Amino acid sequence: MRLRTALLASLVVAAALQALYPFLPRWGQLAVSDTVIALASGYAAFHYRRRAADPANIRRMRLAFGCGTVACGIWSLGNVVLLISTLGAGSLAGVGGLLSTMAAGFVPIALILAAPRPHGLAAVRLLIDVAAVFGAMFALAWEFVLSGTQVPGEVGGEGYRVTIVGLLVLGAVIALVTLASAEPGQGGSAQQLLAAAALVQAVTLLAATRNDLEGHLWYADGVGGGYILGALVMAVSSRLATSRPGVERGGALVFRGWALLPYVPVVFAVATAASRQAATGQLDPVLVWTLLATFSLVLIRQFLTLASLGRMTEVLEEQRDTLEHQASHDALTGLLNRPAFDSRAADILAGPHLGVTAMVLDLDGFKPVNDSHGHAAGDDVLVVVARRLSAELRAEDLVSRIGGDEFAILLTGVRSSEAEGSDGSGLRSGEGDEGWDGDAEEVAKRLLRRISEPMRVHGHTVTVGGSIGLAAADEGGDLTGLLRRADTAMYAAKAAGKGTVRRYESAAA
Repeated sequence: MRLRTALLASLVVAAALQALYPFLPRWGQLAVSDTVIALASGYAAFHYRRRAADPANIRRMRLAFGCGTVACGIWSLGNVVLLISTLGAGSLAGVGGLLSTMAAGFVPIALILAAPRPHGLAAVRLLIDVAAVFGAMFALAWEFVLSGTQVPGEVGGEGYRVTIVGLLVLGAVIALVTLASAEPGQGGSAQQLLAAAALVQAVTLLAATRNDLEGHLWYADGVGGGYILGALVMAVSSRLATSRPGVERGGALVFRGWALLPYVPVVFAVATAASRQAATGQLDPVLVWTLLATFSLVLIRQFLTLASLGRMTEVLEEQRDTLEHQASHDALTGLLNRPAFDSRAADILAGPHLGVTAMVLDLDGFKPVNDSHGHAAGDDVLVVVARRLSAELRAEDLVSRIGGDEFAILLTGVRSSEAEGSDGSGLRSGEGDEGWDGDAEEVAKRLLRRISEPMRVHGHTVTVGGSIGLAAADEGGDLTGLLRRADTAMYAAKAAGKGTVRRYESAAA
């Protein structure tokens, strides 16, 4: 049966019986109520028992189902006893009432066990939520149930009623906080429906207490239908899937429909106090102090929420910065990755770029290190080389690992001339030429000297070298062509004996 259909049917049955009670004798009213509640709660106990024994559920959830089994089982038994008493088979009404009261105590325990387990500030916020909502609901209970009531000749009667009402309010508060944890768009879960049933029962019992104190009929003000509705909703909850417990969700800090539910009694309590003040010009001291305590807790709760949101913002900013860095940098060396290098270099070339030179560096002697000492040692060599390159270059220069042991560098603000190559091949040696890309050549030579220094990796001292090809950027040229020319020059440097610098010039130059 679909959830909405089951809930609608439960509501219809409860409303129908509420409308039927005035036409039945008292024993008939009680017999119908006890029978329906005993059957519904017994049905719930049966299915909760099966789920408590299911090894597929985690231990914490099995304990929650166990508490649900006990609560519904005792409740069913209590109503059977009440039914027997109603039919005249003995004066057992007190026993039945005691069993029903005991059953009500196990439902909040089941809700606590089935709820997510908060930690740190989340746990503090939850406790404050419970305390604040408890204060608001107790203020309402005091105003509508306990205020001005007396039990002549009954010693300790007032304290007993306050205790019972306090327990009922606590159960209702836990139910409200559980319902507030509902995820947006999530269908009803066993925990949420059990919480709804507990809330209905708590409100019904509070109304029943008021009826009893004021001498009203026991089913008046919807109490008769409330008992039925609570039992039927609990029966429906026993067949629903559970939401996963044990994890606090980040969305608990943001506003959503269900999250506002615990604040309803707070608003209602304030409205009640304002109405009483406007009507009588005075407020009950218990109501005043309870509301003051409630609002103090609400303010503390909001302060903690702001602190949590501030910390969450810092964490999100740190994660954003980390993700942005990871998206644009090589995971091993920390240098720019190829897409980021291409993007930034293209931006430089798209604008005025006098004195822009590209370098392509390929390590010499890297493969023997990788083969002799393993890939981990090879990775460490790449990391050391990357650090040395970064240390020798300026902040505005770009450097990227574009291959296994190949690096691309883009220098800006270097000198250039229109000198031709001596052999007409388009490639010229970097040795002994004055004025042509002098800065770039000096940087390249300095880089080769720096990376060729011995390094200690994995307990071994190793040495690698490199070959560098240079290419000056043409006005209007693109990055692909520039790197291609630098790459051609790099292969010429390797062919010339490695550890050298070659620059590229067009044959026409």
